[in-house]
Amino acid sequence: MDALVSPPDKRVISQTFAGSTITLDGFLATFETYLVGRANYFDPAVRDLAVQALASGGKRIRPALVHACGAGNLAVSENLIKASSIVEFVHVATLVHDDVLDDASIRRDRQTVYADRGATAAILLGDALFAHALEMASEFPGNEVCRWVAAATRRTCSGEIQQSFLRGDFTLNSSHYKQIIEAKTAELFTVSCRLGVHVAGLDDATSSLACEFGRRLGLAYQIYDDLADVFGKEADFGKSLGRDLAHGKVTLPTITLFSKLSKVEASRLHEKLFNSGPEPNPEIIHEMVNLMRKHGVHNECRELLDEELSAIGNTLSEFTDDTIARRLDDLRQVIVDRMALLLS
Repeated sequence: MDALVSPPDKRVISQTFAGSTITLDGFLATFETYLVGRANYFDPAVRDLAVQALASGGKRIRPALVHACGAGNLAVSENLIKASSIVEFVHVATLVHDDVLDDASIRRDRQTVYADRGATAAILLGDALFAHALEMASEFPGNEVCRWVAAATRRTCSGEIQQSFLRGDFTLNSSHYKQIIEAKTAELFTVSCRLGVHVAGLDDATSSLACEFGRRLGLAYQIYDDLADVFGKEADFGKSLGRDLAHGKVTLPTITLFSKLSKVEASRLHEKLFNSGPEPNPEIIHEMVNLMRKHGVHNECRELLDEELSAIGNTLSEFTDDTIARRLDDLRQVIVDRMALLLS
């Protein structure tokens, strides 16, 4: 593997943004260098694995949220990069662990660490990534950043545990489902906004609105992701699809479908799912997609997603800083655009 790049120091980051606004493209370019460079802090035996996981790309929505909430203050550009990296370390750690749980071989158009190196290496790598996120958080003065990141990590894991325990329980109602995804997905969106506002030194009112935006965006994104697993194409989304169905994972489309089936139909479909093996069965997935279309599941889930997107718009209208509101609205538009891809 090529030699690793050391994390940019304060001088380099300051030069990158000197005399200009912190554009998202420029921010993310520096962020990518810093993120992978932090792998130099890992022991040699772990370093290549860390780079493999961290450099696999992705939409970088969480770093973009940190940027959106804090980019108005050029003086804190170094800390914004570090805060973004902390959240992304946690996020990547959850993905590495998810791939083991879901037996996934493809992530972001690449072979997963789990498929390449096995479950043991993937689990321990995820643990190391979590630990390093907290190590970075401890580099900030005071204990707020470390406390927020630790709490968000705990809640994210709690959501994943709840979903794991409920595999195959499609009697779950939408309210309980929402509680789960608020923890497993929305929590990291929320803390990304909190960190951006905190690092930039903005007021409590702005922090409260930004956190509400992050929570709502996280809910909307998870609903979209659930829909993509059923109705998407792997060529468009760069990951193994249909695995939520194959593993009996509780998602909005599945619980919505089962709520509409008779007891006999639900029992028959449930049995088919759990007798199909760990790999997605194209015939069963095709059957479920057809049933979802027949019972209007896609449209019903889309209505719930539209409600969240509308609530996001209401939150944005309360910001007194139009610049932050515009940057955050650009991230809302990411989901709107991806839904258009899903429906095309």
